Amino acid sequence: MLEFRKRINVSTDLFVVKNLIGSILQGVGLAYLFPVLLVWFYPDQIEYVPYFAIPGMGCVLFGAWLSRHSSKVEDVNLRQAMIAAAFTWLFASFVSVVPFMRIANMSFVDSYFESMSAWTGTGLTMMSNLSSYPKILLFWRAWMQWLGGIGIVLVALTILIRPGVAAARLYRAEARSERILPNLVNTSKVIFEIYLALTLVGAYLYYINGMNPFDALTHAMTGLGTGGMSTHDQSIGFFHSPAINAITIFLMIMGAVNFTVHYKLFKSKSLKPFFEDIQVRYMFLFLIPAIAIIAYSLYQVGDSVGQALQGAIFHAVSAISCTGFQITSLSNYPEVAKFIIAILMVIGGGAGSTAGGIKLIRVTLMYESLKWTIESAILPRGAVIKRKVGNYVFSEEDIQEVMSFTMTYLAFILFGTVYTMLRVKASLANALFEVASAQGNVGLSIGITSPTMPVDLKVLYILLMWIGRLEIFSTLVFIISIAFLLPRVARK
Repeated sequence: MLEFRKRINVSTDLFVVKNLIGSILQGVGLAYLFPVLLVWFYPDQIEYVPYFAIPGMGCVLFGAWLSRHSSKVEDVNLRQAMIAAAFTWLFASFVSVVPFMRIANMSFVDSYFESMSAWTGTGLTMMSNLSSYPKILLFWRAWMQWLGGIGIVLVALTILIRPGVAAARLYRAEARSERILPNLVNTSKVIFEIYLALTLVGAYLYYINGMNPFDALTHAMTGLGTGGMSTHDQSIGFFHSPAINAITIFLMIMGAVNFTVHYKLFKSKSLKPFFEDIQVRYMFLFLIPAIAIIAYSLYQVGDSVGQALQGAIFHAVSAISCTGFQITSLSNYPEVAKFIIAILMVIGGGAGSTAGGIKLIRVTLMYESLKWTIESAILPRGAVIKRKVGNYVFSEEDIQEVMSFTMTYLAFILFGTVYTMLRVKASLANALFEVASAQGNVGLSIGITSPTMPVDLKVLYILLMWIGRLEIFSTLVFIISIAFLLPRVARK
């Protein structure tokens, strides 16, 4: 710890982090202003414009003031980038509470929960009777989820931050490591273009299958962004349409697939890269038995074969893609179905996608590393074992990092589950389900998450959503660094 303290240069850290945060907050401020354009289509909602325009402009101005010396930032280390990324998610959620507090008359904690859930692409909500709220507020939730899916930091890379080491550090700190093109800013632009194109395709498909334009756009945004916030209390189940269910499954899978795969699909105009990707293969490897078990459990409690299969397929995909859309209430699902869905939420989607969870590549690597360990015990001493999964080659350091991450992730899941069980007297399956949904940034709920839940549990879920979105280590670095920095700043 003493060595760690010596390595921290307080003034340098504050200068670098302040400028990084300032640049990103300008992007957050611009995002705040976008819902104002909705007034063009819904002029009766002009009264709500100040709740977006004022905090949006304030965020832009504050960000510009913080980043006024950004041209002097020559290099950024990973710790500084992690602090900036972690703080940005906290602050973006903080400044986004105004519409919820002023328009929906929600408390600060409930509003912060809602904005954190939106920005992190989680989808758990404190709101009900959604059709009674102004469309500008419902769009705000969807817009935050769409941006949160691609990442606040990634959007900032595309628009605001100059190319170079600073951008690369922020990109990694926001839990992304895939590069489509050698230049990081070009990579960000390509990802953004693919993301936008798929969103528009999804909105069009929804529209021609019966959704009104507003619902089509918002559900496409939250489907591809794997956020899952709907404009209706019954979520996708409101529409009672097999076609809309199928489109939603398509969008959820697209959102859970590595964007490198999307780029290869667009470039080659072939589906071959999709089915060759190791994470896609493992996604379906997990989905097939999970769907079978869930469907059988639903059939056992009285659902028809068709109902059981439809519910199992939709909710299994919703869980592993970390989207959170539902077509029926999950509170009455059998315990075994809840448990299987919870496991899928913990596994999550592909690395380099908008999904949360541990990520498929990590789960795959843990399975493969077990095989390598057995092989090393059987093969003669000195035998070379190539640690390769699909097109990914891993070192011992990579494997150790994955193991450390997974154990830490599961430790947080365990703590949250036990705390929920003790706090609201929930069963193990129900508590695990809700905590896995919060930390995995999923949004599926069996009813524990509501405005009536204890305040301390709301705060815990807010922290779990934040921790899960930044994949734990950035948040831990942020907390530890702040714990060391604040006393030293106070002494100065």
